[in-house]
Amino acid sequence: MTAHLNNLRVAFGQVFAYPSYAALAGVLAILAFLLAVWLPNLGLIGEVLSGSNAPLAAALGIALSLLGGIGTNFSLLSAGYTIAIAILFALTTAMIACLVKQRRIAAAGPSITIGSGALASGVIGVGCAACGSLILGVVLPSLGAAGALAALPLNGEEFGIVSVALLSVSLLLISKNIAESSTCPLAQTGNARHL
Repeated sequence: MTAHLNNLRVAFGQVFAYPSYAALAGVLAILAFLLAVWLPNLGLIGEVLSGSNAPLAAALGIALSLLGGIGTNFSLLSAGYTIAIAILFALTTAMIACLVKQRRIAAAGPSITIGSGALASGVIGVGCAACGSLILGVVLPSLGAAGALAALPLNGEEFGIVSVALLSVSLLLISKNIAESSTCPLAQTGNARHL
């Protein structure tokens, strides 16, 4: 476990020493969080922003007020893993971008594959307490398995927990690849511009 934490520390130091990767992770975390919280109300947001005669400030105010849904529509567990998924998604994506930028895709292939699978599971795990997993809530009825989520002990919140676990493992594997390399993108050439 100490080796994993050391790899994570070294990889974070190498990747996020570059402002472009830190900015990428920050923007992605915010976007993933906004999407997760707004997902149950995307129709309403679209209608308010495009179909109503409300002033832009009022429409944006409604969209921002819907962010309070993290405290009302989400259970403590689902709010926790939604925030964790957003952060882990952003960190994993930024670190995958670092590996791709290093042009060591062949060496990092398994980690990128696992990371991409974990990112996809993060999308499946997004959902509020009222809706459960939103993606599966749409897919399962078409497969004739509408009650499958209700039969699970946590009513589908297991997908969010599994997503956090997969994203964490993916982050550890990617950090191992980065830590084992001597430097992160283009540091050998002295080029400070990235992305």
